[in-house]
Amino acid sequence: MSLAKRVFDLQQVELSIQDYIKQFEAMDLRIRHNDQFEQAESSLKAAESERAGLEKRYKELDAEAEALRTQLGQIQDKLYGGKIKNPKELVGYEQEAAMLKSSLDKKDDVLLDMMEKLETDKAAIKKLKDVCKAAGDNWEREKADMKVEMGNVRNELNELEKKRGEMLASIDRDALATYEAVKGRKGQAVVKVEQGRCLGCRVTLSVSEMQHARGNAIVTCGNCGRILYLS
Repeated sequence: MSLAKRVFDLQQVELSIQDYIKQFEAMDLRIRHNDQFEQAESSLKAAESERAGLEKRYKELDAEAEALRTQLGQIQDKLYGGKIKNPKELVGYEQEAAMLKSSLDKKDDVLLDMMEKLETDKAAIKKLKDVCKAAGDNWEREKADMKVEMGNVRNELNELEKKRGEMLASIDRDALATYEAVKGRKGQAVVKVEQGRCLGCRVTLSVSEMQHARGNAIVTCGNCGRILYLS
C-alpha cells in the first residue's frame, strides 16, 4: 500500500472521528437542553409570577377596601345612631359617607375585575402546567433514547481511535509530518487525483507530477500544496 493511500485512509478515519464527535456533542446538547420544555417552563414561570403579583395587589386592595368599610360603618353609626342632632354636622357626615361609599365602590369594582382575572389566570396556569409536564415527559423519553445512541457513538469512537492509533504506527514520521503540516494549513490534507486533475484545486497536473503520484512517495500538488492520492 502506498504512503499516499495510507495517509488518505488516515484522513478518512479522522474525518469519521470528527463526524462522530459532532454527533455526540449534538446529542449531549439535546440531553441538557430542550427548547420545547424550556419555552413551556418559561411561559409557566412568567404566568405564575404575574398571578403572584396580582394576588399580592388584590390582598392590598382588599385590605384598603376593608378599611373603607370600617370607616363607612363608623360614619353610618353616627348618622343613624340618633346621637347627632346638629343638621350641619349631619350634612358633613353624609358627605363623608358618600365619598367613602364612592371610593369603596370603585375599589370593589377593581377587586371584582381582579378576581375574574385571577380565575382566568388559574385556568391558564393549569393548562401551562399540563403542557410543561407533557414536554418534560417527552424530553425524558428522548434523553433515554439519546443516552443509548451516545453509548453506541462512544463505542464507534473508541474503535476508530484504536484504528487511528494503528494507522499512525504504520506510517513513517516524515510522511506524518508532511500530512500534519498540510492539514494545519489546508484543513483537508489529502486529495484524490481524477482525470489528471487535483480535486483540491481542480488544476491539471503535469506529467511529472502524475508520474510521481503513481509512486510510493508523498507528492504534493504544485498549485495548492495538498498531498496527491492517485487511486
